Parts: sequence; structure tokens; C-alpha cells
Amino acid sequence: MNTQFESAVVTEQGKTIAVVSVQPTVFQNSFNASMVIKGLLPVFKGMPIVLMTIDPQGNPAYFGRSDLILLLENVNIKEAPWKEVSAEIDLTNSCPMKEEAEES
Repeated sequence: MNTQFESAVVTEQGKTIAVVSVQPTVFQNSFNASMVIKGLLPVFKGMPIVLMTIDPQGNPAYFGRSDLILLLENVNIKEAPWKEVSAEIDLTNSCPMKEEAEES
């Protein structure tokens, strides 16, 4: 399924990171969030990707590598250069039971 996303490429402390805005529901399932990141890798040519959503208070919340999230805390993400991208992402094969088994 071809899906549209808003994204921004930011550089902080010499590290370039692709930040992709997603719906808050994506964060509810870490397997699906990881699948979204995998599906976006070809769009950003292997650049590290962090997913972002806005919490109910209007603050950004992130999903991705913790070292990248720490860098993004120094960035005013609302001022980043946002643009629309599309990617083929298929979440129909996700299995919540698999995620629960991996956590055990």
C-alpha cells in the first residue's frame, strides 16, 4: 500500500536524521512502527529514521533509536523543512502475538 508521510531531514551535532510524522496509533505497536521505519529506508537511502507524532499537549514524541531521539530533543522540529514523501508500506502481515512472544 502506497502511503503518504510528512518528513523532515535534520542535522544535529553532525548526524543527519530523517524524521517522519505518523499518527499516534503507530506508536501503540512497536512491531508496526518498526515496519514503517523499514518501509521508509529506501526513500531516505539508508539514512537513520525516527518516527514522530504530536502528543495531546502538542509536544513531539519520538520512536526510534534512543541516541537519535536524544539528539532530536535539541531541535525545534516545528521549524524543520517538512515535505511530503510516499512509501510502500504493508502492515497487513503484522502479528501482535509475535511481538508479545519476542518480549517474553
